Amino acid sequence: MGVDKEFIKSKIHSKEDISLKTIADIVAYKIYESPDNMGPESNFLASAEAVAQYISENFKDIDSFKTYLTQLDKGMKSINQCADAVYNYYQDKQLLSFEIVKNMISRAKDINLKMIADIVAYKIYQSPDDKGQELNFISAETFVAQYLSENFKNLRAFRRCLSDLGKGSYALEAFADLVYKYYCQKKS
Repeated sequence: MGVDKEFIKSKIHSKEDISLKTIADIVAYKIYESPDNMGPESNFLASAEAVAQYISENFKDIDSFKTYLTQLDKGMKSINQCADAVYNYYQDKQLLSFEIVKNMISRAKDINLKMIADIVAYKIYQSPDDKGQELNFISAETFVAQYLSENFKNLRAFRRCLSDLGKGSYALEAFADLVYKYYCQKKS
């Protein structure tokens, strides 16, 4: 059994352990810079939760975590390496729901998703299913959100898929083709 999550979170919030607090701050900043940004307070709460969960799942006690930190590297480099590991862990645990993806597209929080939806909307415009610009985009947004939420467990898996499809706009067009063919051409 790992370290108690509440114990770790209390150390972070009380600033009793400066390395834990710094790791949580770095993870919160990474969340802030990502499409998952929920605002400063929510980002920090999510990062504290991720740090606590990561440590409780990977270490038997706080001392073994401290030993791990000292084995990584020295000073801030080890803190940054640990924060990267926690942030990757956080991203892997983020489930993609239909609502989250639709929100990311409509608010342009992830430019790749927005561009994919735009490409799908254009494909709908060029098809016999054209219903006008606004309805085409709403349909495209819905199709992209549905496809992602059903086929990818998190954003990292989606990004891996994009990189497997190619580079830049080629990958976006290839992914848009997948979505368009799945939803618009399967009824044919």
